[in-house]
Parts: sequence; C-alpha cells; structure tokens
Amino acid sequence: MGVLWFLFVILAAGKALELTNEQYHQMPQLFQLDDYEKCLANQRGAFCLGSFDLVAPPDNHLFNVIQKFSEEHYSFNHTRIHRGYCVSSRCSDVDEVSLNRKFVKCVKNITQKHYGFDAKLSSLNYCKTSKTPPSRPIDSLDVAFIYFCGIILLMNVIGTIYDFARNPDHKPNRYLITWSLAESWKRLTNPYENGDPRLTSFSPIHGMKVISLILVMLAHSIIAFHMSYLQNPQFLEYASRHPLSTLLHNGSIIVQTFIMLSSFLLAYNLLISGEKDPKNGLNLRLLPRVIFNRVARITPLNVFMVGLTATWWRHMSDGPLWIPFVEEECAHCRDKWWAQFLYINNFIEPDKKCLIQTWFLAVDMQLYVLAGFLALTLGRSPRRGVKVLSCLLVCAILANFVIAYNWNLKAILFLTYPELMRHQYAGQPSFNLMYMAPWGSLPSSLIGLIAAFLLYYWQQVNFKPEESLIFRILYRCSVPSIFIWILSGYFIKNISSPIFIAAYAALDRPMFCLIIVVAMLGFINKIDSLWWQFLSWNGWRPLSRMSLPILLVHWSYNLTQIAVRTNLTRSSIFEIGGHWFLTIVMTYVTSLPLHLLIELPMLQFFKVLFS
Repeated sequence: MGVLWFLFVILAAGKALELTNEQYHQMPQLFQLDDYEKCLANQRGAFCLGSFDLVAPPDNHLFNVIQKFSEEHYSFNHTRIHRGYCVSSRCSDVDEVSLNRKFVKCVKNITQKHYGFDAKLSSLNYCKTSKTPPSRPIDSLDVAFIYFCGIILLMNVIGTIYDFARNPDHKPNRYLITWSLAESWKRLTNPYENGDPRLTSFSPIHGMKVISLILVMLAHSIIAFHMSYLQNPQFLEYASRHPLSTLLHNGSIIVQTFIMLSSFLLAYNLLISGEKDPKNGLNLRLLPRVIFNRVARITPLNVFMVGLTATWWRHMSDGPLWIPFVEEECAHCRDKWWAQFLYINNFIEPDKKCLIQTWFLAVDMQLYVLAGFLALTLGRSPRRGVKVLSCLLVCAILANFVIAYNWNLKAILFLTYPELMRHQYAGQPSFNLMYMAPWGSLPSSLIGLIAAFLLYYWQQVNFKPEESLIFRILYRCSVPSIFIWILSGYFIKNISSPIFIAAYAALDRPMFCLIIVVAMLGFINKIDSLWWQFLSWNGWRPLSRMSLPILLVHWSYNLTQIAVRTNLTRSSIFEIGGHWFLTIVMTYVTSLPLHLLIELPMLQFFKVLFS
C-alpha cells in the first residue's frame, strides 16, 4: 500500500493532486467534534477544543500526500487537524491531572494509533468542565448597554404616545414627533416626499440594493460554513474547483455597487439642491452638513450593533464553537470599539475583526467625505466635472496598479480559497491593504460621481439615452456582461504573471462598476420595461431603506448558526441554502424594529437638534 501511495505522489507531483473518495478518507479526519451538550450534561464532563499540527518522518508516504494535497489552493490545510473532544469520556485512559495536558496527550495517542503520526499542539481554544463558570460574566458595560437600550425604547414610547394624543390641527413638537413610531413607519413606506420626477426615476436602485444585499448574505453564509467544523470538508474543496464557484470567488466585488451608489446619490442630490439657491450654488461651506447627515444616519445604529456584539451577544447561547467564534469577536469589539465609531477600523488592527462587514462602513465614510468635497467643488460645471473626475479615475487606477505591483497585492479573486476563508483572510496583506483599503474602492466612488454628473448634464441638455443607438447597445450588453465579468475569473485566477495580477487588481472593481453604471442608467431611463418593472416594484422600497440594519445584523446570524451547533456541520447545497434562507428571514425580521426604533428616529432627532 505504501508503494502505491508513493507512486501516486510521484505521478501527481507536477499537477494538481486529486484524490478519490477512498484515498481522501485515508487521510486523518480534518475535524472531529464530540457531542458538546451530552458531554457537559455529565457532572464530571470535560470538553476541550484545539488544533494540532501533524508531524511525521520525511519518508512517510501518506504524510507526503497530505502535504501535497494541502498545498493546493482549493484544499484546506490537512496537515493541521482540529479536535473537539469530550475528554472525560474519550480520554478516560489518559493518566494526567491537568485537563489541558490530558487533552493534548489524548489527541497524540489517537493520532499515533490510527495513522502513525505525531500531533503537536498548535492552538488551544479552551478546556472547560460542566462546573466551569462563564468565561465572561455580566459586567458594568453590559448593564450600561441595557440602560442605553432602555432610554431609546422609552423615547419611542413617549414620542408615539404624544403623536397619538396630540391635536392633529396643531403644529407638533418637532423634537418629540421624531420619536413617533407612526412617523417612522410613514418614512419607511412612503415614496419620495418632494415628488421630483428625476428622483422618482431612481426606483430601480431599490431593487438593485436589495438583490445585492441578499447575495452578500449568501457569500457570508458560505464563509461561515468554511469556518465551521465540517463533517465533509471535501464538498467545499471540490466545489471550489467548479467553474460556477467563481460567482463566489469573484462575486464579492458586488459590494462595490454600494460604494458607487453612495457617491452617485450624494452627488446627484447635491446637484439638484444647488438649483434651489442659484446665487450661492454649491460651495464647500456645505461640506460639514453633508458629513453630519452621513454620520447622523450611520452612527447610532453602528454604535448599537457594536455595543450589542461587545456585551450581550456572548450571553445569548453556547456551543463548542461559541468561544472561538462569538466570544472572540465580542472581545475584538471591546478592544477596538473606538475605531469602529471613528470609522477607521479598516486601518486599526485589521486582522481583529469586529463584525467583518463593517469594513465597508469605514471605507464608505472615508470616501463619502472625499466624494462630498469633489461634488461641491466641481458641481458648478457638470460637464467640466465629468472631465476632471475621469482624469482622477485614471490616476486612481494607475495608483492602485503601482501599489499592487510594488506590494505584491492581489484582487479578492486570488484569496477566496478554503483555508484563507476559514480564517477570515487573517494575515493577508491583499485583504487588508487592497480589499479593505479606501484606495482600493476609490475608483468605484469616482465612477459613481461621474455617473451622477453625466446624468445631470444629460438632463440639462435634454439628451435622451434611450434614443442613442450606441447607449442602447451598451445597455443590452451590460446585464449579461455582469455575469461574464465575474465568471471570467475562472480563467484568470490561474495566471501567475505579477504584472497581470497587479493590473487585474487595479481594473477588476472599476470595470465591474462601469458595467453596473451602464445598466443602472438604462434602468433609470426606462430603456427596458421588463427590468424597470421588476426593479421598481414597490416592495423593494422599504427593504432597500433598511439596508443599513440588514448590513449590520446579518453576519451575527451567519455566525450564530454555526457557533451553536453541537456536532459536526454537514455541508451541501441544501444545508448552505437553509442557512442562507434563515439568515435572510431573521435579518429582515430584526432589521425592521432597528430601523423604526433607532435609525430613523435618531437621524430625524439629530437633524432637528442641530438644524
């Protein structure tokens, strides 16, 4: 048998190593997890969780195969095994007083007995018994958060009672009315208040935002499965090799849609508001107000979610993976809460993830300030603004190419592999210095500004895109081009040329956003009635307006579902789909009260307070 393994390694040495199911299961099981609840239900129950590196002599043929297979991008690292043992039952024959040492020796003995390998402790997540107290008891910060929530709820109760009790013929108190739940519901469900037909034509943007967020939740569900203790990791490993998996590997660029839309809507609304005061027009004196409106909208809910994560989330449940997943993230939020509130968390200890998706809020806020500055500076002449912004776009792309080439940074397409996803890309310079960096998303922001200036200019000169043959052709090609661009990553990710990788890192996001912009401008101008009717459905509007709480909440459900499982997680299309569906349902159910009770009333209250 050893000779067969040796020949197999030799034949596979120069190409990707693919194993049959029989050969795959001859390797040590990557994950083992005993029944957590059953273990700790016993009064003498003890449970330990940790990771171990396999060690074997150089001439061990099986170990050579494991190393070769683990070197493949699409494989987990099988030289590091992960064990969660009920030490009190599985390791009862090990004579050690210390629970930690007993667990380590037990794993060594089992691995040596079944495979002839040694197992060296890599990391010990925890050891606990049925009598072990909570690792993080309720403290003053937990209590303070309860008071914070109580004040918000009380203000909503007072404002709602006042709204129903007041005389409708009299002008309401402008402070109390902002906390009325009825008023918040009207803001959520009503169409645009000013009735401007130019803004009404933006209805398809609601559908774009909702669909994009649903796809983001799918991507995060798949990442959560990669982080879990899997019964069948080969499913994700083999699925990663399938061409359609590129929709995940390269599909994360869909987040750039929100960066583009943020700048687009900001610039276009500023251009319209400049019409109301032609004498003063747009000037930099408006920049503080622009920034304030953005901070007032995002910060209250951001503070709430970071506070909830740092305090009560860790007390909500338990499971074998609860400590390394949930409690560790809670600790990160406690350590860097100030960076989250200042929107610089993408720069401060980026490997310590506190709500991984909030890198977007930081980048969006940083680029929003820049977009506001550029829109106010160039808004007096939209035509000239398009030219200046186009030059800045070229410069930003060239700068990203230089950064990527000199620092050996790659696009996210080259990072979405099982082992890297399992660790949430920790220690990856490309993720920290390109994907989460503002300069990486700067071209998308500039494209949003260009689109706003261009659309406004077209309307000023009465140019109708739907009458342009060239634009109609571009529009018809745009929607299929979205999928073609993403799927093209399947052929690109095997290219190793440093210049090409750097060029792709610089061009990937801008090209995607340009395609999205063409499609969006076509939707807005009603070139295609089918897409217009679908994306302009009234049901998208309230869901789109809840985008912020949906963005902030969904990852907690992604992670919680994995952390509470007391046995190995089976991965399949149906399991991942069920995880995704439950995440969507619970996220929207939770986001509604957060939007009505926190986001909307506090935004209106701050606007009135500082108006």
